[in-house]
Amino acid sequence: MYILVGILLIIVIIFGVSSGMQSYATAQQAQATIEVAQVAQISSYSNLVTILTIVMLVVIAVALLAVVLYILYKRSTLNGQESVRVAGRPMVEDRPHDLLSKSQISVNELTQLMMLDMLRSMRTPALKDPTPGPSPNGEGENGNEPFGWLR
Repeated sequence: MYILVGILLIIVIIFGVSSGMQSYATAQQAQATIEVAQVAQISSYSNLVTILTIVMLVVIAVALLAVVLYILYKRSTLNGQESVRVAGRPMVEDRPHDLLSKSQISVNELTQLMMLDMLRSMRTPALKDPTPGPSPNGEGENGNEPFGWLR
């Protein structure tokens, strides 16, 4: 009977040691899982920082490009306006009956005035102003006003 109790005691000790080792292994596995989760969290933070840095660089690059394009656009419009002033308003000697010499209008302004006159002539007769048309020399009614026909 002592042998049977000894064998049962050895079996209980083996099961106890086995259960303890299994608990230790489970605890170590849980610790490893916790450490993997911490590494993944740190990795996600570094990915977020990388993405935000790239987005900031792209936004800064787009803003710089927009500023450069705006400056070039402003420069080209200023240069364009100067060239229109020089090319569109030629210097004409001062003649008393010359329309361009009195007002120095550009081709674009002259086109707009002609369109305005055409639109006014297309109105119905009841709405039309009773002002006379331009005189043959290009001046208005009184001779001092070059655009009297636009009233």
